Amino acid sequence: MLSHLLGGEGGIDFDLRQEVATYHTYFNAFDSVVASLLAADEPEALAESVHILGDACRSSLAALYLNSTDGERARLTSAWRDPASRVPPVLPDVFLELHYPVYPLLADSMAVGMVLSKSLLELPLSEQMLLALVGGRQLLCIPLLDRGEPFGFLAFVFEEVEPTRDPVELRLLSMLANHVAQALLKRKMEQQVRASQHRLQALAGTLQDMVFEMDGDGVVERVWSVLPALPSAGQLLGQSIRTALPQELAVELVRLLPDALNGRRSASFNCALNLPSGPLYLLVRLQPVVAESGRLHAVVLIQDVSTLMQDAAKRKTMLDTLNLLEEAIVDLLPSGHMVELTPAWAKLRGIDHAALLAARGECILQWIHPEEHDLLLGTLAKLQRTATPEAIRFRLQQSNGSWLWVEARLIAHRNPSGEVTSLRGILRDVTVAHLNEQHITRLALYDNLTHLPNRLMLDDALHQAIDRARRDQRKVALGFIDLDHFKQINDAFGHKVGDELLVNVAQRLTAVLGEGAMLARWGGDEFIVLIPDQDDINEVRQQAEALRMAARQGVNIDGLETRPTISAGFAFFPDNAESGEELLSAADHTMYHAKHAGRNNVCFYSDIVHLKALGREHVAIQSRLSDAIRNGALQVYYQPVIHARSGEVMAVEALARWQDDQSGWISPELFIPMAEKVGLIQELSELVIRIALERLRSWRDAGLKQRLMINISRSQLFYPRFISQLIEWLDEKRLSPQDIILEITESVALTDYARQLKHLKHLVMAGFQLAIDDFGTGYSALSQLHEMPANLLKVDVSFAQRLHTEEGRRVMQAIVQLGRGLGLQIVVEGVENLETARFLQGLGVDYLQGFHFSEPVPAGVVDLYLRLGLGNRT
Repeated sequence: MLSHLLGGEGGIDFDLRQEVATYHTYFNAFDSVVASLLAADEPEALAESVHILGDACRSSLAALYLNSTDGERARLTSAWRDPASRVPPVLPDVFLELHYPVYPLLADSMAVGMVLSKSLLELPLSEQMLLALVGGRQLLCIPLLDRGEPFGFLAFVFEEVEPTRDPVELRLLSMLANHVAQALLKRKMEQQVRASQHRLQALAGTLQDMVFEMDGDGVVERVWSVLPALPSAGQLLGQSIRTALPQELAVELVRLLPDALNGRRSASFNCALNLPSGPLYLLVRLQPVVAESGRLHAVVLIQDVSTLMQDAAKRKTMLDTLNLLEEAIVDLLPSGHMVELTPAWAKLRGIDHAALLAARGECILQWIHPEEHDLLLGTLAKLQRTATPEAIRFRLQQSNGSWLWVEARLIAHRNPSGEVTSLRGILRDVTVAHLNEQHITRLALYDNLTHLPNRLMLDDALHQAIDRARRDQRKVALGFIDLDHFKQINDAFGHKVGDELLVNVAQRLTAVLGEGAMLARWGGDEFIVLIPDQDDINEVRQQAEALRMAARQGVNIDGLETRPTISAGFAFFPDNAESGEELLSAADHTMYHAKHAGRNNVCFYSDIVHLKALGREHVAIQSRLSDAIRNGALQVYYQPVIHARSGEVMAVEALARWQDDQSGWISPELFIPMAEKVGLIQELSELVIRIALERLRSWRDAGLKQRLMINISRSQLFYPRFISQLIEWLDEKRLSPQDIILEITESVALTDYARQLKHLKHLVMAGFQLAIDDFGTGYSALSQLHEMPANLLKVDVSFAQRLHTEEGRRVMQAIVQLGRGLGLQIVVEGVENLETARFLQGLGVDYLQGFHFSEPVPAGVVDLYLRLGLGNRT
């Protein structure tokens, strides 16, 4: 047989030699493929294996394709071409990714794990076109299988058609393809193992914990991550934990290791190490695992919990500190049931510690005053919708039945999903503060003598009543009440008796008012009655008459019985007025009509014919005045004050002027008393002062030295912060009190003389000069005038107007002598001609003021007077 094989004759020997050659070729290819796949460089190894296979089967092109994840495509992974073939050096793009639905024969063959061996003409059209692109005449595809399922294939392209391919060669080629498939699957598995290891290492690294594996003897086999304060991976790997780890940690690990492995259960313990850098607190866990050898090992996880332990200690200290506070801290369910309480709750409730423990699980509502149940429930519901804290006050019942006022500040606690799990808050006893606030509120909103609502509370109630009346198409009645002949009672019996009478009358008037009505003290002997939400005017008339009769009841004063009377004027919104201010003014006008009609009388605005036009016009003007003051629409005019000898301008007096959009120029004699009546005089005066100071600053910047004279109202003089406020305004404009002369009317200065004198002295001490204005119109005593710290005496215009008579000249001479005797400089107002000016100069008057020199003029005109003078008018 051997001789036949080596040099034999005939066809049989040739076939045997051919078969042996085929085996020899593929065995050599097998050895080369195995050697190649064992190489370290895997991509190069695959390319080399494809080269070997292509060369062994004498193909022009050999290619390795791997299926995509969805199995719809095969991607070219590696390829080899015979350099001597006609296959193009760069394969067409269509070869890079084959879509199985386009190539049905290839797809079906590979799907069932069959070898595809066809010539060009035996292939479907799509496969023919693909093969023709590289000059192929025959195609051989061998599937790559994983447990019977294809995951790719080897493709071989031949330029010549071989009629029949030796089955032995196909089996050998399939065997080599299977070897490649196993190599590819092994590589994939190793990649997955390496990826899992990398993920495990990354996971261990993100935990920032020490993770290692040790065998049953305590020898460290693997280290995934370490802690900075403990030995490194190099110090641990291959070492016994008895020598590699700190003693306290190693002893406990050695003690628990047998139990954990024998019972195949995890174990954990806490360990504290005293290191030079400070204490280290560890949480250690052991978890049994089966190693590759089949023996039980333990994975050890060591967590540094030092921060957690320190935070826990801080929280405990904070909780202990909170337990020392007077405030109670509560944790409530959204339903109001209490989950946690601090000891301060027991103090708030007046209970012992045992009762405190029993209170957990109870609803807080059972100890809250019934009137505040809805308030608390509404707050709890609101907290579930918002992230902002809420503060409320309610009454909390103590164990003895008494009530405390408690302030609670609550906030919702939410879980990571955003759901409210509890409501946490602080409760503190605010009983004293609450009662003090109530007292302060009473002082702010109620009259201190009669305990009736004051102007502030009345104003709020009036505006609310008008808003409701507009909305509900109803009426509001307002009555202005004045106690008749009260001044005589005060003068005859003294202020104490007068106060008793006011209190007595207030109580009687309040007693006859219906529900919803309000009686307020306006000031002095004046009261206001507010009757809102009315439909029947006759009912208001009946109440008004009841008020008049109630005041008529006898009062015992100092042993004598007297029957006081009232004069009252009523007006209605919207019949007689369109706003609260207009309603007050209409009722005030009506009340004065009632007094002039003989007192002990009640009048209604609608019953007084002549007030309907005049009064309504005044009310309208009054309302517009309020807007003009608040909007800064008033103007300031200036009238010069002239030195009687030199004719120079010594000062200018600032005077308020008002040009109404509807009525034109309104006389100061009308709108200034009107402002005093409705409480706007202080705002008006402040407006004038600030405008005038701005103008004075511009005069100083221009080098002008004249001073500014400003009129001061009674309300400003009594205002506690008036002096400091005025100085602040001066500082803002870089001015000083020496630049200002404050004019105070004689009647204001000498009313409540002792008190006013104190205010006047404070003004002088601050550096202001004072002038007594309208002198001669009041009722001053010489002793009082002597004590007043004034610098100037301004003689009222009425005296200058009577200088054409002998009597008028004698009176003026006496006033000038009086002023000289008191050391005061004299200013005479109302100088309207040269003759009057000459006469006053002859008397030795210091300063003159009047239309002869200049009427009150705008700022721009008076600027010229200050710069150029007034010519030869003296």
